[in-house]
Amino acid sequence: MEHGGDRPTFEEIYDAHGDRVLNLAYRITANEETARDLTQEIFIKVYENLGEFEQRSQVFTWIYRIAINHITSYLRKEKRRRLVFFMDRKLADVFREGDEEPASAVPAAETPADKKLEENERVHLVWSTIRSLPEKYRVPLVLFFYDGLSQKEISDVLGLSVAAVETRIHRAKKQLVEKLEPWLRHI
Repeated sequence: MEHGGDRPTFEEIYDAHGDRVLNLAYRITANEETARDLTQEIFIKVYENLGEFEQRSQVFTWIYRIAINHITSYLRKEKRRRLVFFMDRKLADVFREGDEEPASAVPAAETPADKKLEENERVHLVWSTIRSLPEKYRVPLVLFFYDGLSQKEISDVLGLSVAAVETRIHRAKKQLVEKLEPWLRHI
């Protein structure tokens, strides 16, 4: 990707890392449109700051640091927006939503489509549980297990010690198991 010590071009950077950033954004936000928007914003930041890249770390690490900072900033803003939306709603509407009874499921003979649906439900349950983890645990867990980054790479991206990354991944796994325990026989 780099030409004999020359700085990589924006196109080379995007071609090499665009899909990984999009996948990261999707895994953290669970929304394809949001992930695409965030990826575009992240690469605008990369383009605007390309001159500041000092090549002390790998391009990949530099981009991931920008991506993580941008995505977590988005999540904080989204959390505040949802809180304001919730606070603006009538209390009676909130309680009425909680009173709705789920539709009862009638067991039927399982078909391949049923198995596929069941698998999708399992994946959804696990991902929704991962998304419920506190951000400081969720992000290292996703980077480690789903992006395949080493603990050293994660420490570089997040600006933490390797020991802190290791601790956060351990705590994330522990919380994940605790939250999924009621569902373990179903998944």
